[in-house]
Parts: sequence; structure tokens; C-alpha cells
Amino acid sequence: MLILSQGSIDDRKRLLELFPIATLREVWNVKGTKTEICYAAAADTSAANIARIAKFVDDNFGCCKQHVYVYSHDGTAPLPATVVDGESVLQTDGVRALYLARVTYAIVLRNPLDETTLEFLWPVRVEIRPTTFIVRCVVLEKNPSSYFDRAAYVAGKSIIEKNILAGFLTPGLIPADINKGIKKLWADGAIESIRGDYKKPYSLSSETMDEERGIKEHYPEIYAIMQESPLYTTLFEVTGDNSSVGTFSADPSHGIIGFTSYSAKGDTDAIIEQIISNN
Repeated sequence: MLILSQGSIDDRKRLLELFPIATLREVWNVKGTKTEICYAAAADTSAANIARIAKFVDDNFGCCKQHVYVYSHDGTAPLPATVVDGESVLQTDGVRALYLARVTYAIVLRNPLDETTLEFLWPVRVEIRPTTFIVRCVVLEKNPSSYFDRAAYVAGKSIIEKNILAGFLTPGLIPADINKGIKKLWADGAIESIRGDYKKPYSLSSETMDEERGIKEHYPEIYAIMQESPLYTTLFEVTGDNSSVGTFSADPSHGIIGFTSYSAKGDTDAIIEQIISNN
């Protein structure tokens, strides 16, 4: 875990800032603002605390905004030893690993015009199942102006998700078709769609409902067609009262799921599990 232990306090602080303050307080009994809690936790470089940070990130991965890529494999896909520009920091039973990649943002400052960089530790998790290979990348949406005393914007990044995926993929991996799992949740009433793309025999069609109405409830004819068609980029609402996930997107025909908001209780884990187990 050299990337954590030898990294700067700011590296660890920025990593911990990805998570809700209530979750941080459950592990680090520190009073104060989120920034103060993260700095206090990041300042402790003991081996026990470095291990605590790695476990915390892994345990609470489901709270974060993330892009999830699901692949099918023939049962021989290995757990990657490392990640581009980073390393594995935690492994579980040889079938799941947490990685941290170092990503450098090129920053342009204004008034006066200048250039600088910001570095972040980027959490990525891989899980291998008998026929499924799952890559989950936390979405790093950074407002650079919050780190400086003047306006700033991101001019580029040293690595992007495409680089992360390329480092993991082997010839035996292909994007999984998760239409069956998504459609099962939709049929069961666990999710509802208000906007989606689907494949007709000779065209790609798109349906967008008025006033956030659900397709299944208000347009059953289209719902029936979509249930029999390959789905592409589709927006879903989670209808269960107990989930802290409000909406998510999916491209089922390419094995992609996207969570664009934080989940206070880490319920993205449950949604991913339900989709894959029903697929």
C-alpha cells in the first residue's frame, strides 16, 4: 500500500473526501467539518491507519458516484496484479481487489493566467465471478476552483477510464449483455424508466416520457416492445422506498451501469448484485 503510505496528506485527504461525512465519522471519531475530519484521518501515517483507510474505501465504495463495466469471460480471467499508474491496495479471497490509481489534472488558473496540476488517488474495484468480470470506477467530478483562491478549470487528465479498462482487459473478456437482469428488475417493479433507447428490427428508437412519467405505468404498449428488444442507454428510477439510490443509467446491451449521484447507504452494491444475479 505504498501509494497510500508514501502519498501526501493531501492525497489521502482528497481520497476520503469522496465519502459522506456521516460515514467518515463512523470510523474516525473526530469532531469538526468534513475537511477537518479528512485531514485528521489523513495525517495519521501509522500502518494501522493506512490499512483502515484502504478498508474504509473498499467497504464504502458503494456510496460513490461510479461507472460500472460488466464483462463476460470463460472462467480463466485473472485478478489484475495492478492498475495503470497505481497499485492494488486490498484483496479479498483472490476474487476482489481495490486499486488506487494516481491521476494528475492539468489546471488552468485565471486572473492572472497560470498553469498548475492537482493529483488525486482514484479508486477502482474489480470483482471476478465464475463467468463475470466487473470493473467499478469511482467518478471523479472535481471543481478545481475549490482548491484555489481564483477561477480555474481542468485542461486535461493524465489517465481516463479508457486507460484503466485497457490495463485490465484480456482477450477472453467481452462486454456482457445484462438486458435480462435489467428487465427482470423492471418487470418486478423495482425500477421504472422515464427515458430509453431500444432496438427495433430495422432502427434504433428512443422514448422520452412527459413530466417524469414511467414508461411501464403510462405507456404499456411501448414497455412491452422494450421488454422484447435490446436496450441501450436508458434512465431508470429506483422505486423502492428503502434505497438511497434515486436514479441510475444503463446501457444493458454493452454491460454498462452508471450511478450519477451519491448513495448515503451504499445501495449501489445491491442494485449491481440484483442485476447480475438475475441476468
